[in-house]
Amino acid sequence: MTESAAGNRILLVDDDLDVLAAHARFLRVNGFDVLVADRAGSALERLAAESIDIIVTDLRMPDEDGLAFARQAREIRPLIPMLFFSGFATVPDIVEAMKLGAVDFLEKPVEPEQLLSAIERIARSFRGAVALQQQALDISDSSVSLRQRVLAYEKYVIESCLLQHDGRISCVLEALQINRRTLNDKMIKMGISRTARDS
Repeated sequence: MTESAAGNRILLVDDDLDVLAAHARFLRVNGFDVLVADRAGSALERLAAESIDIIVTDLRMPDEDGLAFARQAREIRPLIPMLFFSGFATVPDIVEAMKLGAVDFLEKPVEPEQLLSAIERIARSFRGAVALQQQALDISDSSVSLRQRVLAYEKYVIESCLLQHDGRISCVLEALQINRRTLNDKMIKMGISRTARDS
């Protein structure tokens, strides 16, 4: 089991049962806990009922497209990282997926090693972040102060933006509409790893 796999549960969504089974087996062999769904509806049910750390979903499904699924998934789990894959994606599809918080996009057919590498990268980048954000947004937990909630959410936003822009600081500055010094100060204060490369 890799360090990235430990403690990470993946929801894998694909209407192609052969591909779904093959990817699930491969990820399980590599130490990930994998839940599967072959339709958006069943995926949403699992997401609502189970503890899940990463969603990996096809963009095209028979009952509902992946973008509609992502919108509904965001209502259930606003901060969960999502990885999309498709053989028929258009540029507008990819742009919309990124707007919905996609942290990666792979073109089908996806090689197992390519999928594993993408998931391990997401797992490393978001280690503990999703749980922290869920705690921050859980208003029933009175032990978390408003300040803690705001800081936790801000940390998540910066880490997500770094991941979405492949660590390109100039792109992160533009997306977040803040200056370099403010970003540097926040990253130091929040303990965000500075593995980003400048562009």
